[in-house]
Amino acid sequence: MTAILKNLNGNIPEIIGGAVISIEGVILASAMPRKIDDELIGGMASSLLGIGERISAELMNSEMDQLYINTPHGYVFVNIVAGNASLIVLVADKAKLGLVFLEIKRAIQKLEQFM
Repeated sequence: MTAILKNLNGNIPEIIGGAVISIEGVILASAMPRKIDDELIGGMASSLLGIGERISAELMNSEMDQLYINTPHGYVFVNIVAGNASLIVLVADKAKLGLVFLEIKRAIQKLEQFM
């Protein structure tokens, strides 16, 4: 899984890092910059995932596929992987999002083979 994340980072220079996190917030694989605390990301991602799933169910009567946070410095994408994990991707603000979404989709397809 780490190789898939490193490939994701390598394909688009604006992708800062990525991690695969279990529903419980446990890091399964990570390719994040050293300055980012993996345990902190795991906890925050688990919280975001829970909130996103509840909002999707309550407001849209549907399952969550992806949620994102837009900041002045870039984006944080949280994507469901095989229903029991999430892919977190940090992206710089100058990225072409169409390409990012395509690479995320490809990475999810590869990651689902491990789940």
